[in-house]
Amino acid sequence: MLDLRGRFRMRFLNSEAISAKGQQWCRALSSLHKLRVLSMSSCNLSGPIDSSFAKLQSLTVLNLSHNNMSSTVPESFAKLSKLVQLQLRSCGLNGSFPKDIFQIPTLRILDISDNKGLRGSLPNFRSHGSLYDMNLSNTNFSGMLPGEISNLKLLSRIDLSSCQFNGTLPSSISELSQLVYIDLSYNNFIGSLPSFNMSKNLTYLSLYHNHLAGVLSPNHFEVHKNLVSIDLGFNLFRGKLPSSLLKLPCLRELKVPFNQFNGSLDEFVIASPLLEMLNLGNNNFHGTIPVSIFNTTTLRLIQLNANKLNGTIQLDKIRKLGNLTYLGLSNNNLSVDINYRDVHDPSNYPNLKFLMLSSCKLRGMPSFLRNQSTLLHLDLADNEIEGSIPHWIWQNEYLTHLNLSKNFLTSFEGSFWNLSSNLFLLDLSFNQLQGSFPFIPTLVNCLDYSNNRFNSVIPVDIGNRLPFLSLLSFSNNSFQGQIPESFCNASSLDLLDLSHNNFVGTIPKCFATMSNLRVLNFGANKLRGYIPDSMPTSCILKLLDLNDNLLEGTIPKSLAHCQNLQVLNLRKNSLTDRFPCFLSNISTLRIMDLGLNKLHGSIRCPRSSGDWKMLHMVNLASNDFNGAIPGELLNSWKAMMRDDANGVPESGHLFIDLSDHGDPKNFEELLSNVDKYLLVRIAKLITNVSLSILDQLSTEFFNSVDISRLQNSITITNKGRQMELVRIQKIFKYLDMSSNNFEGPIPNELMQLKALNALNLSNNALSGHIPSSIGNLKNLESLDLSENYFDGLIPTELASLSFLAYLNLSFNHLVGEIPKGTQIQSFDADSFEGNEELCGVPLIHSCSNDEGTTPETLNAHSHTESAIDWNILSAELGCIFGFGIFILPLIFSRRWKLWYSEHVDEMLHRIIPQLEFVYEHSGGNRYKTLRWKN
Repeated sequence: MLDLRGRFRMRFLNSEAISAKGQQWCRALSSLHKLRVLSMSSCNLSGPIDSSFAKLQSLTVLNLSHNNMSSTVPESFAKLSKLVQLQLRSCGLNGSFPKDIFQIPTLRILDISDNKGLRGSLPNFRSHGSLYDMNLSNTNFSGMLPGEISNLKLLSRIDLSSCQFNGTLPSSISELSQLVYIDLSYNNFIGSLPSFNMSKNLTYLSLYHNHLAGVLSPNHFEVHKNLVSIDLGFNLFRGKLPSSLLKLPCLRELKVPFNQFNGSLDEFVIASPLLEMLNLGNNNFHGTIPVSIFNTTTLRLIQLNANKLNGTIQLDKIRKLGNLTYLGLSNNNLSVDINYRDVHDPSNYPNLKFLMLSSCKLRGMPSFLRNQSTLLHLDLADNEIEGSIPHWIWQNEYLTHLNLSKNFLTSFEGSFWNLSSNLFLLDLSFNQLQGSFPFIPTLVNCLDYSNNRFNSVIPVDIGNRLPFLSLLSFSNNSFQGQIPESFCNASSLDLLDLSHNNFVGTIPKCFATMSNLRVLNFGANKLRGYIPDSMPTSCILKLLDLNDNLLEGTIPKSLAHCQNLQVLNLRKNSLTDRFPCFLSNISTLRIMDLGLNKLHGSIRCPRSSGDWKMLHMVNLASNDFNGAIPGELLNSWKAMMRDDANGVPESGHLFIDLSDHGDPKNFEELLSNVDKYLLVRIAKLITNVSLSILDQLSTEFFNSVDISRLQNSITITNKGRQMELVRIQKIFKYLDMSSNNFEGPIPNELMQLKALNALNLSNNALSGHIPSSIGNLKNLESLDLSENYFDGLIPTELASLSFLAYLNLSFNHLVGEIPKGTQIQSFDADSFEGNEELCGVPLIHSCSNDEGTTPETLNAHSHTESAIDWNILSAELGCIFGFGIFILPLIFSRRWKLWYSEHVDEMLHRIIPQLEFVYEHSGGNRYKTLRWKN
C-alpha cells in the first residue's frame, strides 16, 4: 500500500522506499506495475498528470485529491481495468473528462468534484454498472441526464450540484432502488419531479435552485420513511405542499423556499418528532400559523418570511422552543404582539441567533432582546417603532446584521464614545433621524443612512475609518460641505451614494482613479467644476450619476474604459460638449441621460464601430444638437428593436449587481471575498451554528440587502408631464430628443424601434410627412411630435397603436381631416391645435359647410329682419370690424399669435434678403426668430 498523506513520502508493502520531486513522481511510479493503492491526497503536487499511469494495471485505488495538477485527465485512465476508486477532488483539473472512465466495469467510487475548469457530459451507461458513489459537483459538466442512468443498479450516492446540467429528469432515475443521497442543486433542470418511490432508503434529497415545476402529488413522499433532509428551494413548484412530508418519522430538515406553493397553513399538523428546520419562506401560503409549530420543541429554525400569512402572534409562544435559534416571520400580514404577558420578564426565551420580524406591525422594541447576548442577525424593518434607538443594542458583541429601516426612529440614545461593535451590516434608512453625524461601526461592510434628516458636515477623515466598507448610502439627507477626499482611501468601496444632499465644491479627482467602484451617485447636489477625466483602464464602474448639479466642461473621454457601464446620467448640468460617440463601444450601456445641458453639433458617429445593443433609455432633450437624426445611429440600438410579442421580454427591474457572484450558493461562498481579519472575527461569532443554518443565512444576507437602493431613479418626460421613475423596468424603452434643432424628415430607421414605449421629438425643426410606418411602433404609449414643421395628412396607421395613451401633434402644418372612427379622435383638441388646415373631431370646426347656410341665404335673411342702411355704415363698421377680427385674436389667442408670427416672418424673409432665421432657447423652449445677416 502506498500512503503519502500529510508528508511527501512513500512506503511499500516490502518496506522499500523511493522519493520523487516535481513532475518526476509520475515517472517513478510507472515502474511499480503491481501497485494496488496509491493515495497522494494533499501532498502539494504540481504539474500535469503523466499518461504513464496507464502502466499501473493492478491499481485499484487512485487518490490525488487536493493537489494543484492544472492538468487534463489522461484518456489512458480508462485502461485501468481494475480501478475501484478514482478520487481527483480539487486538483485544478481542466479540459474534457474522458467518458470511457465512467464505463470501467470495476469502478465504484468516482470523485472529480471542485474542478471548475473540468467539463464533460454523462455517457449512456452500460448494463450492470458497478458505480456506487458518483460526485461531479462544482465542475462544468453539462448536458442531460441519460435515461440509461437506471443501469447503475448499485448507485447509492450521486452529487451533481453546481454544474450546468439541463433538460428534464429522466423517469428511469426512479428505478435506482439503492439511492440514499441525491444532490442535483444549482443546475438548470426543468420539468416535473420523479417520484423516487423505489428509492425507499433515500435519506437526503436536494434539488435547490433549478427550474423544476409542477404539482407534487399527495403521496409523493409517503414511502420515504428514512428521509432526513429535503430541499426543493428556488424552483417553480406550485399547488399544495403534501401534508405527508410533515409526518415522516426521520425528517429533520424541510426546505421549500422561493416556490409558488399555496394553500392554508391552518391545515398543517407537524407530526415529525425530529423536525429541526422548517423553511416555507417566499411562497404563497396563507391563513394563520399552526399551533403545532410552536409545540414542536425540536425546531431550531422556523422560516415563514414573505408569504400571505395573517393573524396575530404572541411572541411569548417561542418560550416553549428551547432549541430555537432562527425565527423568520417577516413580510406577511402578521401582527406580532410583544406585550402579551410577562412584558418585564425577558427570561426563559430561547437563545436566538437570527430574528426577522420585518413588516410585523411592531410598535416597539421587543424587551427580551436586551438579554439576547448571542444574537447575530436582527431585522425589525418596516414596522411602527418610534423614539430613540436604545444604547444597549450596540453593546451586543455578536450582532453582525442590524436592520431598523422604515420605522419612525428619531434619535440615538446615549453616547457612542469608546463603543465597539461587530456590525457588518447596518441599515437605518427611511427613518426620521436627525442632528450631527451618526455612529459608524468600525467593521461595517454595508451602511445605509439614506432618507433621514441628518444635516451635518461629513468628517474629513471618514474614509480612513472604513477599512472594510463596500456599500455606503447617505442619500436623501441634508448633509453639507464638501465631499471628503478620504472616501478614496476606502479601498473596498463598491457603492457610494451621496445623492440628494447639499454638497458643494468640486468632485475630488481621486474618485476617477478608484478601480474598485461599481456605483457612484452624486446626483442632485450643488457640485461645480469639471468631471475628472482619469478613469483607469481597469474601470469596473456600472453606474455613474451626476445629474442635477452645476458641472461644466466636457464628458470624460476616459469613460470609454468603463466597459461594464450600464447607467450614465449627466442630466441637468452645464456640459458643453459634442455627442459622446466614443462611448459606443460600451455594449452594456442601458441608460444614457444627457438632457438639459449645452451639448451641441450633430449626433452622427461616422467612425464608430460599436454597438449599443443594450441601450433602452436615451434622453438628449433640451440641448443644442442639430442636423438630421442619423439612421445608422438608430440601427445600433438593438434593444429598442426587439419585438417582445414574438419572444420572451426582459422582466424585472434594472438594478446594479455589486458582486461578481450575485447569488451565493452557501455561507462559504458568501465569505469568499471577506477580508481575512474579518473572517477570524466571524469564525468566533458563528461557533456552534450548524452548516445548514449558515447556508440559510447566506441566502437571507443576500436578499436582505435591499436591491431597490441599488436601482437608479431617473427623471423623464412622459405622456406630457415630468415624472421620476424610481424603479426602472427593463422592458421600458424611452427616447427623448425634444427641444433641440434637429431638422429634416423622420428617418425610416426610427420606425424600426418596435419596442419603444415613449417617443418625444417635439420642439425641433423636423419636416416632411409623418411616415405611415409609424404603425410599426406597436408598444408606443406616448408620442409627442408637437412644434415642428410636419405637413401632410395624419396617417391612419396611428389608429393601430392600441396602447397609445398620449398624443401631441400640435403646432405643425398638418392638413386634412383627422381620421374618423379611430381612437385618435378620443384625444383632446389640444393634441391638434396649431394646425390651421386640420379639421374634424375633436376640433370645433368641421371639414365642410353645413347645408342651407350659404352666404347668399345669410344676406337675404338679414334684409328681412332689419331696415338699417348697411351701405351708409359700411366704411365705419368695416374699420371697427377689421380691427376686431385681426387685432383682438393677436392679443388673446396663442394660436393666432403663432399663426401671425409664422406667416409674417416667412413673408418678410422672402421680401427682404438681408434677413435670416435663427433659433434661440429661453425657459426650456426653442424659438425661431428673424435676424439681420452678419
